[in-house]
Amino acid sequence: MRKLAVLLLVAVILAGCTPPERVAYETVVASKAFIDQVKKQHPECPATNSAVCSDLAKATGAKDSLIDVVEILCAGPNFNSGGSCDFPKKGTPGYQQAVDKLNAAIAQYNQAASDLKAVL
Repeated sequence: MRKLAVLLLVAVILAGCTPPERVAYETVVASKAFIDQVKKQHPECPATNSAVCSDLAKATGAKDSLIDVVEILCAGPNFNSGGSCDFPKKGTPGYQQAVDKLNAAIAQYNQAASDLKAVL
Protein backbone atom coordinates (compact mmCIF):
# COMPACT_ATOMS: atom_id res chain seq x y z
CA MET A 1 0.00 0.00 0.00
CA ARG A 2 2.88 2.34 0.82
CA LYS A 3 4.37 1.83 -2.65
CA LEU A 4 1.03 2.72 -4.26
CA ALA A 5 0.88 5.92 -2.22
CA VAL A 6 4.44 6.77 -3.26
CA LEU A 7 3.59 6.01 -6.89
CA LEU A 8 0.65 8.39 -6.74
CA LEU A 9 2.78 11.01 -5.00
CA VAL A 10 5.47 10.67 -7.66
CA ALA A 11 2.84 10.96 -10.39
CA VAL A 12 1.46 14.19 -8.94
CA ILE A 13 4.85 15.70 -8.20
CA LEU A 14 6.51 14.82 -11.47
CA ALA A 15 3.66 15.91 -13.70
CA GLY A 16 5.33 19.25 -14.50
CA CYS A 17 9.02 18.44 -14.02
CA THR A 18 12.10 18.54 -16.19
CA PRO A 19 12.89 15.76 -18.68
CA PRO A 20 14.84 13.35 -16.41
CA GLU A 21 12.03 13.24 -13.89
CA ARG A 22 9.46 13.00 -16.65
CA VAL A 23 11.15 9.93 -18.11
CA ALA A 24 11.21 8.37 -14.63
CA TYR A 25 7.53 9.22 -14.11
CA GLU A 26 6.52 7.65 -17.42
CA THR A 27 8.62 4.56 -16.70
CA VAL A 28 7.06 4.13 -13.25
CA VAL A 29 3.52 4.47 -14.61
CA ALA A 30 4.16 2.02 -17.45
CA SER A 31 5.92 -0.43 -15.14
CA LYS A 32 3.05 -0.43 -12.68
CA ALA A 33 0.53 -1.16 -15.44
CA PHE A 34 2.69 -3.93 -16.96
CA ILE A 35 3.44 -5.60 -13.62
CA ASP A 36 -0.20 -5.44 -12.54
CA GLN A 37 -1.25 -7.09 -15.82
CA VAL A 38 1.26 -9.92 -15.37
CA LYS A 39 0.17 -10.43 -11.75
CA LYS A 40 -3.44 -10.84 -12.91
CA GLN A 41 -2.35 -13.36 -15.53
CA HIS A 42 -0.26 -15.31 -13.01
CA PRO A 43 -2.13 -15.40 -9.69
CA GLU A 44 0.03 -18.35 -8.61
CA CYS A 45 2.89 -15.92 -7.98
CA PRO A 46 4.58 -15.40 -5.51
CA ALA A 47 3.74 -18.81 -4.00
CA THR A 48 5.28 -20.63 -6.97
CA ASN A 49 8.97 -20.66 -7.82
CA SER A 50 8.67 -20.60 -11.62
CA ALA A 51 10.68 -18.55 -14.12
CA VAL A 52 7.72 -16.21 -14.62
CA CYS A 53 7.27 -15.68 -10.88
CA SER A 54 10.97 -15.15 -10.34
CA ASP A 55 11.22 -12.59 -13.15
CA LEU A 56 8.01 -10.94 -11.96
CA ALA A 57 9.56 -10.50 -8.52
CA LYS A 58 12.71 -9.04 -10.10
CA ALA A 59 10.69 -6.58 -12.22
CA THR A 60 8.67 -5.54 -9.18
CA GLY A 61 11.86 -4.97 -7.22
CA ALA A 62 13.38 -2.94 -10.04
CA LYS A 63 10.24 -0.77 -10.24
CA ASP A 64 10.33 -0.24 -6.48
CA SER A 65 14.03 0.65 -6.68
CA LEU A 66 13.26 3.21 -9.38
CA ILE A 67 10.64 4.80 -7.13
CA ASP A 68 13.18 4.88 -4.29
CA VAL A 69 15.77 6.58 -6.52
CA VAL A 70 13.22 9.21 -7.57
CA GLU A 71 12.33 9.85 -3.92
CA ILE A 72 16.01 10.32 -3.05
CA LEU A 73 16.82 12.53 -6.05
CA CYS A 74 13.74 14.69 -5.55
CA ALA A 75 14.31 15.13 -1.81
CA GLY A 76 14.54 18.73 -0.72
CA PRO A 77 12.48 21.43 0.96
CA ASN A 78 9.73 21.49 -1.68
CA PHE A 79 9.41 17.74 -2.14
CA ASN A 80 9.64 16.95 1.57
CA SER A 81 6.73 19.28 2.28
CA GLY A 82 4.54 17.78 -0.45
CA GLY A 83 5.59 20.10 -3.27
CA SER A 84 7.42 19.65 -6.52
CA CYS A 85 10.53 17.60 -7.12
CA ASP A 86 13.82 19.24 -6.07
CA PHE A 87 15.87 17.48 -8.75
CA PRO A 88 19.33 19.05 -9.16
CA LYS A 89 19.29 21.87 -11.69
CA LYS A 90 21.03 21.43 -15.02
CA GLY A 91 24.54 22.85 -14.85
CA THR A 92 24.99 22.21 -11.13
CA PRO A 93 27.62 19.75 -9.89
CA GLY A 94 25.10 17.09 -8.87
CA TYR A 95 22.98 17.20 -12.00
CA GLN A 96 24.91 14.71 -14.13
CA GLN A 97 25.37 12.32 -11.22
CA ALA A 98 21.61 12.45 -10.54
CA VAL A 99 20.80 11.85 -14.21
CA ASP A 100 23.26 8.92 -14.30
CA LYS A 101 21.67 7.34 -11.20
CA LEU A 102 18.20 7.82 -12.62
CA ASN A 103 19.22 6.34 -15.98
CA ALA A 104 20.81 3.35 -14.22
CA ALA A 105 17.59 2.68 -12.27
CA ILE A 106 15.53 2.96 -15.47
CA ALA A 107 17.91 0.62 -17.30
CA GLN A 108 17.69 -1.88 -14.44
CA TYR A 109 13.89 -1.88 -14.66
CA ASN A 110 13.94 -2.10 -18.48
CA GLN A 111 16.22 -5.16 -18.30
CA ALA A 112 14.02 -6.83 -15.69
CA ALA A 113 10.90 -6.12 -17.76
CA SER A 114 12.60 -7.48 -20.88
CA ASP A 115 13.57 -10.65 -19.02
CA LEU A 116 10.00 -11.04 -17.80
CA LYS A 117 8.55 -10.55 -21.28
CA ALA A 118 10.90 -13.24 -22.58
CA VAL A 119 9.38 -15.89 -20.30
CA LEU A 120 5.74 -14.95 -20.80
